[in-house]
Amino acid sequence: MLWDKALTVAKDARDAQVLLPIATKSSVVSEQGIDFFIKIMNDNLNKKMQQGLTQSNPFLPYDEQMFVDTVGHEHVCLLNKYPIEEPHLLICSKTFVNQSSLLDLYDFSAWIQGITYSNVLGFFNSASEAGASQRHRHMQLMKTLIPLETMIVAGKLPFRHKLFTFDRINSEKVYFCYLAAMHDLGLTPKKVTLNSNEPIECLPYNILLTQHWMLVIPRLTNHIGDIFANALNYSGCFLVKDQQQYDWLIKYGCLRLLTECVRP
Repeated sequence: MLWDKALTVAKDARDAQVLLPIATKSSVVSEQGIDFFIKIMNDNLNKKMQQGLTQSNPFLPYDEQMFVDTVGHEHVCLLNKYPIEEPHLLICSKTFVNQSSLLDLYDFSAWIQGITYSNVLGFFNSASEAGASQRHRHMQLMKTLIPLETMIVAGKLPFRHKLFTFDRINSEKVYFCYLAAMHDLGLTPKKVTLNSNEPIECLPYNILLTQHWMLVIPRLTNHIGDIFANALNYSGCFLVKDQQQYDWLIKYGCLRLLTECVRP
């Protein structure tokens, strides 16, 4: 099992002091009946930023100590060296594929191999405007609570999105739902040839994926003020730099920030 291997690799990485969590414990902030989770970053964030200055693509080549397993023919599973939760998994393409180009069936087949428990959340940032920090194709996985899940499944999110629900997750079904969402939200060109060898560039968006539903969100911007938002924020979990940002976010409103980052 992918998660069993990940736990073993994560333990070895912690023992070797090469796994550097970037967040403190969660604080719970209630807003409109929703308990949002907010974490404050620790000093390991500076090490992550420094790595970004010295290594343009951490996935090619990847750190062997972060390797978990090969997933399908075209992807590998790696640990996120700077996790928010442990273990934090990355499903990365073996060769460079632009993060902003349309996902394919192989991406979903590999990604879904990690969505084997009810508490696993898959999330994807398609571009920098959607919160991506790397241009190399990667989908993410974490075991986490989803504070906004009740609102998501009830169809009560106050911003534009597409939601699909499943009795049982299946890569082909999820992939075709994804294509429908991309078309309906206007995130792909009007005339898309899927069998073309040329990558299809998309407008910015996020995906949240669980065993029972998928949410696609069109993005307008990756930040409001100094608070940056990626796909994980749309689950109801936030990460801020310091107490000042924490206080600002509570005053501004989590749902308000999420809504204003979405393309109308």
